[in-house]
Amino acid sequence: MYQTRIQYALDNFIMDQYFLPMSNFYHLKEEKDSGKSDLKLSINHENLCIYDFDNKKKCGFLRTEKTYGMQKSVDHIIFENCSDEWKLHLIEMKSSVGYKTWLESIKPKVRTSYFTALAIAEFLGIDILITNVRAYTTYEVEKFSLNETNPRAKVSHLGYAARDPKRDEWEKGKIFIQIGEEIMIPHTKIQMIKNPETGILEGSLEIQ
Repeated sequence: MYQTRIQYALDNFIMDQYFLPMSNFYHLKEEKDSGKSDLKLSINHENLCIYDFDNKKKCGFLRTEKTYGMQKSVDHIIFENCSDEWKLHLIEMKSSVGYKTWLESIKPKVRTSYFTALAIAEFLGIDILITNVRAYTTYEVEKFSLNETNPRAKVSHLGYAARDPKRDEWEKGKIFIQIGEEIMIPHTKIQMIKNPETGILEGSLEIQ
């Protein structure tokens, strides 16, 4: 049972079945034929899980132009309560990751999901510090190659450091997000293994 303030929000503010029933184990899936995935996630603490967040109703006031990347979100979100300090876990599922995927899909999804999750947290009455945010990407194949390099990977925002997404973010466990200022979110890559019988990418993540 959640604390009174959160339970009140779930009963009165948030639409039914927006969150999964609380568990310490989830099967987080990507159902698209282009990259079906199944992540077995275990988590020790009280939590709230939004499954298939990308297809849930969200903030209707965000820009719709594709250029801004505000209409797409990560696949799953976990709010975790660690001794009354809340953490936010943003999980995106891909079959492969390269420069274009990182720049044009993963980073915009993480940014939008971060802000949307903060809005949801306000309704729930919980506080999330940027130091308690984590991002994850499941994948089977890395496709960071010289031939695949997106020119945008070499162009920095005015006043910010130029970074190579593979060397400075993907390999170092970081994702840098532009919000008018630059913030850094720790990032974990989770390599999945394709099940030869089902063709589904499978993997696991333990959040302690």
